[in-house]
Amino acid sequence: MKLPTIFRSTKGSKIFKRYYIVFAAIFMVTFLALGTSLIILVNSYVINDKTELLKDNTQSIAEEVADTFVIYDMNPVYSVNKVQLCDRLAVVSACIDSDVFVCDVEGNIIMCKEQRDGLQSYYQMSMVCEEHSSFKIDDMLIQSVYENGMAVTKADVNGVSCYVVGTAVIAPDYSYSSEGANVPIGSVFAVVEEGTTQLVLNVIKTFLVIALICLSVGFLLIWLTTRKMVTPLQQMSAAAKRFAVGDFSYRVKVESDDELADLGNAFNDMADALDKLESSRRSFVANVSHELKTPMTSIAGFIDGILDGTIPREKQDYYLKIVSDEVRRLSRLVVAMLNMSKMESGDFEMKPRHYSLTDQIIHILLTFEQKIDAKSIEIRGLEDIGQYRVNADTDMIYQVIYNLFDNAVKFTNEGGYIAVSIRDKGEMLEVSIKNSGEGIHSDELSKIFERFYKVDKSRSLDAKGAGLGLYIVKVMVEMHGGKIFARSDSVSEAEFVFTLPKAK
Repeated sequence: MKLPTIFRSTKGSKIFKRYYIVFAAIFMVTFLALGTSLIILVNSYVINDKTELLKDNTQSIAEEVADTFVIYDMNPVYSVNKVQLCDRLAVVSACIDSDVFVCDVEGNIIMCKEQRDGLQSYYQMSMVCEEHSSFKIDDMLIQSVYENGMAVTKADVNGVSCYVVGTAVIAPDYSYSSEGANVPIGSVFAVVEEGTTQLVLNVIKTFLVIALICLSVGFLLIWLTTRKMVTPLQQMSAAAKRFAVGDFSYRVKVESDDELADLGNAFNDMADALDKLESSRRSFVANVSHELKTPMTSIAGFIDGILDGTIPREKQDYYLKIVSDEVRRLSRLVVAMLNMSKMESGDFEMKPRHYSLTDQIIHILLTFEQKIDAKSIEIRGLEDIGQYRVNADTDMIYQVIYNLFDNAVKFTNEGGYIAVSIRDKGEMLEVSIKNSGEGIHSDELSKIFERFYKVDKSRSLDAKGAGLGLYIVKVMVEMHGGKIFARSDSVSEAEFVFTLPKAK
């Protein structure tokens, strides 16, 4: 017979078995405790009820004995009155399911329920049967009965553990006893063997039947509940194993709204993040490989051409200049990647200080003077820019502004313009660099700050860029507590805006 998957001997089912056993054990212990308490309570009630019944009957018989007999009659000798009393003892004993008998002052049985046959008692000349003749009530018990008028206890009677109720027979006021009135002349005892009564047995039988049904239903519900609780954990375990081998497509099924559902949702969010990170990693490796391979291929090709004579000597300087440019391109890519790695790991050390942001912008613009003149680009806003100071790392912000101006000059159309402005925003300064020319499509505005992303379709002039410039710009600005964003009508202009903390 094949077991269900949940019960197979696998690592994934251990937690289910553990929880199931724990919950089932708790359920069973609780049920047994309740059942035991119920049985003890019922048994105690039955004993108390039985004891009260024995007390009432022994007291009634004691009064009857006191009214009928005097001290001289308290012996086992035959008499008609004693036969009648023995008959009553038999009736009472049968009704209360006990053994009722009468004793003299010394605790010897003188009348019992077995001697209700007058003829037999007459021939035997005794009101005590052979069985009861060997009974002897403990002296301590007799003394307790006489001292208190009644005693209720558990004691050994003729070698059997019994519940015993004894009532003293007190001589009435009109008694002719030589001892006088209101003195004990004997005692009446009712004895019930210690054990489980029929009512308690019925309660136990009923409880066992109900317990069997409840435990069966309870274990089934515990099994279903435990499986439902453990299933998400098993799914997470299976997902973790898939993640370990690089498969991030698996998701945990969330079918509730409890803490396990929150854990499942968090696990799925983690899976989405890992999937995105893995895609980013693969894209990173592919882009880096491409960015390194292209200039290296060019360098190797031109150098091989020079070495094997394919490239004429008079053109070697021209191609060596191309090789030099490609080497610088590789150097810039490596430096950018190193900076990116340091910034992401938190190892990039900032050295903020107060300085003039206006002077830095003008100085950077001067480095692009030849390119600006070559494309007849108009620079707007410098005459109204004013003097503003920031608290920032000079080298990092230099790289930020340089990269933004480099992009602006590169993508501005012939005869176009670049507009620069600085606005005071309280504790921050907002810098805007806007250029004319082909803009950025709205679908790509949210992606241009991602690593290795290039707007090749709309801004194809950037053929040699690695796609790291804007990503590094974004990280550097955010390291200063600022923000950066881009906006464009995607037709005639594009604008980059970033904020920096103002010097106080």
